[in-house]
Amino acid sequence: MPERPSRRLMLTGALALATTALTGCGVRLEDDAPDLPFVPRREPIPAEQALLAVLGALEAGDEEHATERADLLREALVEAQVPESVIADASAPASDAETAAAFEAAVRECGAGMLGLVGRLTATHRITSPLGDKPRLWTTPPAEAWAAGKIAADALEATRATMYALDLIAARSSTTVSKAVLDTGTELEGLAVRQTTAAGKHVGSATLGYERPDDLRGSKAMEWGTESFGRLLAAYGACFDGLADDRDAALETVTWMVTAERLSRPRFAQPVPVLYGDTTATG
Repeated sequence: MPERPSRRLMLTGALALATTALTGCGVRLEDDAPDLPFVPRREPIPAEQALLAVLGALEAGDEEHATERADLLREALVEAQVPESVIADASAPASDAETAAAFEAAVRECGAGMLGLVGRLTATHRITSPLGDKPRLWTTPPAEAWAAGKIAADALEATRATMYALDLIAARSSTTVSKAVLDTGTELEGLAVRQTTAAGKHVGSATLGYERPDDLRGSKAMEWGTESFGRLLAAYGACFDGLADDRDAALETVTWMVTAERLSRPRFAQPVPVLYGDTTATG
């Protein structure tokens, strides 16, 4: 006996109601879920594959705080509604070149809300892992003015403040220490020159003096230098929040952080944090 039209209408209505409940509540199908009528398959978040490769690399790393860094990225992916089953399948890239490419792709393509974390993760990985000692694997940023010139100008001001600190420390140090500190300041000046170009019309006049401790005798001066580089790294890390529309600049900011940390090592070594440039994620 043929099914009654009213019965078919009831079944169709129930299916539509279930579909509406799924989509209306913000539930997204996982990548391997079967297709359902009227329910679209899940769209990956921006740079999802690159971010998963970065997560895999962090999970496979044995650097100090590597586990905490992986946890930060995993939490961000969960918050972005990437299914936990997809996150659980994350694996490290097969080669150093692929790992470097994954980090750069993540910086270049991730959503604006994740750029601050991803930029700091990339800089930190380059600083703490052997991959950072292979510059040939990383893209050289273009030497052009930034679209976000004001952000570069803020970075320049932070660089100038650190250079001021180094000049004062050198003036109060022994001849041997003074020369090493001045050499550090000279290298830092190279960053300032580039930041001046990046800032373009937003470059302001150099400040004549910056706040400094009253006591700069002996070890106090070196402690101030260490604190100055910590503030510099934090200032560079803060740049990411304004660079969502200029990912070349975001990648260049990574290189500034790497350079600043390298310059700090001989005399003003930084305690290894969870994330360089992040004052809220300390280790």
